[in-house]
Amino acid sequence: MISLPLSEYRRMIETHPVLLLSSRRKRSNTLAPVTWYMPLGMDPPMLSISLKPSSQSYHYIRESGDFILGVPGEGMIKAVHFCGIHSGRDIDKLLHLNLSAMRAKTVSPLMVMECMGQIECRVRDIYVDGPRPVITAEVMWVGAYERYYEDGWRPLARLVYYAGGARYRVGQQTIDMSAMLPGYVPPNSIG
Repeated sequence: MISLPLSEYRRMIETHPVLLLSSRRKRSNTLAPVTWYMPLGMDPPMLSISLKPSSQSYHYIRESGDFILGVPGEGMIKAVHFCGIHSGRDIDKLLHLNLSAMRAKTVSPLMVMECMGQIECRVRDIYVDGPRPVITAEVMWVGAYERYYEDGWRPLARLVYYAGGARYRVGQQTIDMSAMLPGYVPPNSIG
């Protein structure tokens, strides 16, 4: 994974793909798909995300003050959906999904190495005026695999977009994940 200028974070998310949020408290890491996010500015580079206040990710971020937004590709749709319908309180998602993790460059959560790109963020503020808190954060590091990214996403990247319910879109194809229900899924069955 190569380091990119911090300003590239906007280009990485400008088409609004699903992102995989990684957050950490002490030795516990959890993952969650995120679709409620937006860039805020460039000097300094900042973005915002919104999470359910009941989510484990929200509590981890409040405690640690940082998070990572990974950019998953087509091969991670099952893992993204699994992370969205299962709580980190019940299962270690990284371990269960057999995902590769690595220490981040500037923040405490682990990077999911199967993601094509990474945006490391440090929390600036948390606004709790409404049903879903808004977290503003400064972008601390941006990286991507060269095979998927060079002055923007290459066609090989095959970004994942949320289409509502249990549906996702990759290119012109809609993928329905409704057969995957919350509950126990045997290890290594997510590919």
